[in-house]
Amino acid sequence: MKYLQDESFRFYVILLFAWILIYIPYIGKYVRLISTMIHEGGHVLMGCLLGERTLKVSLFSNASGEAAVSVSNKFKKLLIAIAGYPSTALIAFLSFWLLSKDLHFYYIIGISLITLTFLLLYIRNIYGIVWSVSFIAINFIVLYFKYQTLLELMAQAYACIILLESVFSCFILVYVSFKSKTVSDASNVSSVVLLPKQLVALLFTAFNLYMAFISVTYYFPSINHFINQN
Repeated sequence: MKYLQDESFRFYVILLFAWILIYIPYIGKYVRLISTMIHEGGHVLMGCLLGERTLKVSLFSNASGEAAVSVSNKFKKLLIAIAGYPSTALIAFLSFWLLSKDLHFYYIIGISLITLTFLLLYIRNIYGIVWSVSFIAINFIVLYFKYQTLLELMAQAYACIILLESVFSCFILVYVSFKSKTVSDASNVSSVVLLPKQLVALLFTAFNLYMAFISVTYYFPSINHFINQN
């Protein structure tokens, strides 16, 4: 029980739990959609900044997603295609920064408001709507009844899931780029800059790995004192 009172130990238990959770059938795909929504949000935000119109966002039961954004020229297509994968890495970094400031309550509110905004403005497929409503409802219940410990655990779990998925999704992208002709962000970028999609996928991966390294370096708690105590 002494271990559970140690913040460093508890953090790494949550990280391990998040890692296991994303591979549990059905539940894993459900929680991975948090990262997917952020990924698609990167495309949507870039499209808005460039004056393009988002037609719809779809979130699917296999944890994949799709953002339909109008594109008026190749340069805008390039920027919109690039925005997805780095967004998850940057939001993971921001998540841990917010949690380091003990802003767990506002972090849950923020991610819920982002989901609500997507639900009202962009998400149109049935599964995406059901997922968004249920995710918001879960967060609302925890916020409303002020389950502080659960709120902190959930916030840390969300941040860990986003971080892990920012890396794992890039590994999948690299694999797909070498093994499949499936259209992806890497192939969309490749079609504009005339680089091999495999190289583009590796560049995405390198950036997200670097951001993950920064997140770990700055915001993961040290385990040295815990080891020394034992």
